[in-house]
Amino acid sequence: MTTGDGAMAATRNDWKSMPFPTATAVLTIDRRYASTEFERIKQGSVPQEMDDKWFTYYEEPWLYLHRSWTGFGVFRVRFEPTDNGAVVAEAFVSRDSAQYRGTDPGRDALLLSLLLDEYAGRDTQAAWEHYVGIT
Repeated sequence: MTTGDGAMAATRNDWKSMPFPTATAVLTIDRRYASTEFERIKQGSVPQEMDDKWFTYYEEPWLYLHRSWTGFGVFRVRFEPTDNGAVVAEAFVSRDSAQYRGTDPGRDALLLSLLLDEYAGRDTQAAWEHYVGIT
């Protein structure tokens, strides 16, 4: 898939990705993105080095976030278009304890929000410091 700037967006086949588990939980996140931010999110992310922890790709209307080392699916996010961008309509997190150890919906929602904001190109440094500080 090509994007408006001619770059190739990440696809399911660009990295190891396992099917999402059936054990999931709904996450509540309130996120809106302008058109330019949503275009960045739809680009996805293919790991370039060992420290890159996420493989992300977009298949309309869903964004899929997998752990890069294992390929396990952790988050799925459905977007709905708005007049000037997109809004998160629903989000799910894995609850398969063999694949993902997260159990705190608030912490998972914060992590997902940070990842989305980072992909959108927003400044997330202070938010990441807060997230790491509550570990």
